[in-house]
Amino acid sequence: MSRIVSRLVAAVILLSALHSSAGQFRHPVYYRAGQRPYRVVTAQFTRSGNLDLAFADWLSNQTCTLLGNGDGTFQKQRCFSVPAPGALASGDFNEDGNQDLAVMEAGGTGKGTLCLYLGEGDGSFRRGSCYVLGIETVSVTVSDFNGDGHLDVAVANSNQNGKAGNVMVFFGDGTGKLERPTEYAVAGAPWSIATGDLNGDHHPDLAVTNLGGYVSVFINDGTGHFLKPVPYAWNGSPVDVKIADLRHNGNQDLVVADTAEGMAVLLNNGDGTFGKATIYPPTCQNCVAPEACVVADFNLDGKLDVACATSIDDSYLFYGDGKGNFGSSIPIHDAINFQGGFSIAAGDFNNDKAPDLAIPIQIKGKVAILLNAK
Repeated sequence: MSRIVSRLVAAVILLSALHSSAGQFRHPVYYRAGQRPYRVVTAQFTRSGNLDLAFADWLSNQTCTLLGNGDGTFQKQRCFSVPAPGALASGDFNEDGNQDLAVMEAGGTGKGTLCLYLGEGDGSFRRGSCYVLGIETVSVTVSDFNGDGHLDVAVANSNQNGKAGNVMVFFGDGTGKLERPTEYAVAGAPWSIATGDLNGDHHPDLAVTNLGGYVSVFINDGTGHFLKPVPYAWNGSPVDVKIADLRHNGNQDLVVADTAEGMAVLLNNGDGTFGKATIYPPTCQNCVAPEACVVADFNLDGKLDVACATSIDDSYLFYGDGKGNFGSSIPIHDAINFQGGFSIAAGDFNNDKAPDLAIPIQIKGKVAILLNAK
């Protein structure tokens, strides 16, 4: 009899754990966000102290913001004209205390332009300096690469119209303007770019995905210039990369969304080199390989987790064990069935110390806000 009771208790515990995982987030609430919201970033665009959202909406030639109320709700969208925006990143480029936007403008034309839109501190923006790149820019990231105290910009440019792909790094001058870029050749089709200190020397490095099946690591030489990229390959199609310390050991690891295989994790050896990619395929029903992933401690257990968005199907979670390993994919409770997007962002939208999610839904012209149920 005790054996039966033990099994029943174990079953209850297992079911409880599964229910807890499936219910990590509350039912999604949808907000209008242009016509085809493609990429999303979160930052404080006003002085309210609340997190806001900004979207690149390539179809309607505009960038839209949703200003947060601090309780998990958002105000009506505010949009401004931007020619075919495809990617964006935030930072204070003119050092006035307000968050600005670096926006990639191209939308598949093969002629990319990088423009800075300067924030006014009230959620509105004015067009600043622009830089014609002459190539299809697909991703942008921001950091102080040369250590002069001013934010710089790095972009990944894909190979289109007979032009080879590359990475461009623009040094900022602190006034909202950028210097002439330094170009770094990249074979294949560069796609997503992220920045972080990968070798522990306190200088931001770069990680760049490539549709050819690898991610390249660019190590900063300490002056804002980068050494020859080192590729890490596997049989996949990586499109998005995030940098995070998955093991809490001070080493920054790579989390990659691979549209062919699933989520890939590359653990840092501690010197800016990485081990073989470990692939976590989506195993849940109606789950396909991801377009984008984001890293945060969603269940507040002190271990980083990963949430992924897909282009056509359910979004899902991978819970981490704090050692660089992850469990099976778990569909996000009442997630966006068959209405996926190409981007995902995490942030504490209702100020309860737990990370929430924002997922653009392209076919609906909306963004889904999923508050953490903790």
